[in-house]
Amino acid sequence: MTKRAVLPVLRILFLLLLSSGVAAAQPATSSSPSSGWQPWIVVGGSSTTLLGDCTDCPADTYVHDGGVLAIVGSPLTPRTDIGVEVFWVPSSSAAGDKINSTYVMGTLQFRPWGSKGFFVRMSSGMAFVRNWVVETNASTTFTSKAFALEIGGGWEWRFSRRFGTQLFGSQHVATLGDLETATTRVENVVGNFWSVGGGIVIR
Repeated sequence: MTKRAVLPVLRILFLLLLSSGVAAAQPATSSSPSSGWQPWIVVGGSSTTLLGDCTDCPADTYVHDGGVLAIVGSPLTPRTDIGVEVFWVPSSSAAGDKINSTYVMGTLQFRPWGSKGFFVRMSSGMAFVRNWVVETNASTTFTSKAFALEIGGGWEWRFSRRFGTQLFGSQHVATLGDLETATTRVENVVGNFWSVGGGIVIR
């Protein structure tokens, strides 16, 4: 199940990286060269739905909560931005157990049309999960780190040359792998996070 969830995302990421490389190879049309570091900053929040799963787990309960998103980076080309994303989701399980999930990832945002606000965002890195709950024969909690991926998209509006806002939808996936308990082995533990949110953009 983990491979089926991850491989399509990796294919899409490869295509986006290839597209951005082609755009970077094209000659620039701007007559004034940029000087110094140009920021790309996104700060916002989201409404997030969580679902944990594993190979032999029963149907789990969706958990609805909020998340905080922050991205700091720089433009790579006029249509491509790269940076570091931190996505924090404090939540609680259906039984009231506190769960803290923090994604720290490298991120790439690509706008297929330079004159339009539509963008696609892909990220890859690590997720740090504290007190993740897996429902097996008995509820078991884990503190672990995991390989993480994100795929998302949205629309950005510019208020001025440097300030704007964006609305986005995304899915974050944390693949925790096989986790050991005192009595059993839980295989292919995956955390899915679906989010809809918005933020302020500084360029």
